[in-house]
Amino acid sequence: MKNSKIILIILFLLGSAIFSIFKYVLILNEKKQLLNNLNQIKAQALILEKEKQDLKENLAKERELNTQLNQENSQLKENLKISEEKLASLQKDLDTAEKLIQEIKSKVSSLEAENQALKDQNNALNNQLGIVSQERDNLKMRLSSLPELKKAIKELKRKTIMVKEEIKKKTEDKLIEGNQGFIIRTGKSTYPVKLKIEVKPVPLNE
Repeated sequence: MKNSKIILIILFLLGSAIFSIFKYVLILNEKKQLLNNLNQIKAQALILEKEKQDLKENLAKERELNTQLNQENSQLKENLKISEEKLASLQKDLDTAEKLIQEIKSKVSSLEAENQALKDQNNALNNQLGIVSQERDNLKMRLSSLPELKKAIKELKRKTIMVKEEIKKKTEDKLIEGNQGFIIRTGKSTYPVKLKIEVKPVPLNE
């Protein structure tokens, strides 16, 4: 009986030891698996941390880029506003220049018309000058020649005599008319008698 108890105790201890060893092995395997899982989780955590850091850097870069783009956009808007103002000013200057060009064209047309009129007047004056020069040359030629001068004086005397005779004839005709039998009243004839003598000089070249 005593040996049986000892055997049972030994068997129990041996079973406990085997169970403990098995349990220990299971715990070691579980621990190893947990450590593997933990390492994997740590690795994933490192990867996630790296990605997080990259995302932060990218976000910072995006923010910086966004800020830069906003600044550029503001500058572009300002430049656009300035360009629009310059364009409006240039358009105004262009309108003023077009009006000035139209005025200049109008003045040029007027000056061309005046110039043409002056040319026509100049041509007419040149023609008259040519005629006067020709008459002057003819007169000089006549006056430079004694026979021509005598001839001109003779022609002038003849025309003077003709004018005097014409005046005398008109005067005699007026005197002969009288009052034509009209009654004399208060010492004056009732028939109006008016004598008007006009003497027109005759040009030498005629």
